Amino acid sequence: MTAIRLQQRGLIRRQAMLEAATALFMEQGYERVSLSDILERSGGSRTMLYAQFGNKEGLLRAIIERAIARTWQALDVDPVPALGAEAALRELGRRFLDAVLADDAIATYRIITAEAHRVSGIADFFFDLGPRRFQGRLTSWFRAAARAGMLQADDPDGLARVFIGGVLGDLHLRRVLGLVDGYTEAEIEAHLRMVIATFTSGVLRRAGA
Repeated sequence: MTAIRLQQRGLIRRQAMLEAATALFMEQGYERVSLSDILERSGGSRTMLYAQFGNKEGLLRAIIERAIARTWQALDVDPVPALGAEAALRELGRRFLDAVLADDAIATYRIITAEAHRVSGIADFFFDLGPRRFQGRLTSWFRAAARAGMLQADDPDGLARVFIGGVLGDLHLRRVLGLVDGYTEAEIEAHLRMVIATFTSGVLRRAGA
């Protein structure tokens, strides 16, 4: 077997372990799941699991990293240069919602909220890797947009927090709680229109005053 095929096989096995661990953590809770349970569902050896993840907490961190990487991939494109402030905020808001409302993101968030008080450091790990990073990116955008005269941003970090909170609204919480399975395109667009209109009626009006 060639080195490339061995590498591909290892990646497939790693993915299977992550999928199995995610499903089992959701079904039974992190504390109740053993490495044997994960291997029984995913296949592979304990030696490989230890080599890939170290231990069960390493698996949990890898699940978080994978979800954040997928979310960041959707967000890591700057739409601002070709768009005005309002259109750029709408684009950022839509990408953010699409990412955080995805099934794998919701599953990971449920695991984190269930285990954050039991697994030391996991809440900080998630927050630093995901929410704080996106807030920092958005803060930088508000600062740059203010310098360009597109809007007024006396407190770019505060604006970023308000914008994120508005975009999430109750959509994310309802998905996490299982009150809805998803949203229609019309529902998401209507929500974003209201959020962007409310937000920009303040910062854009002041910028042009």
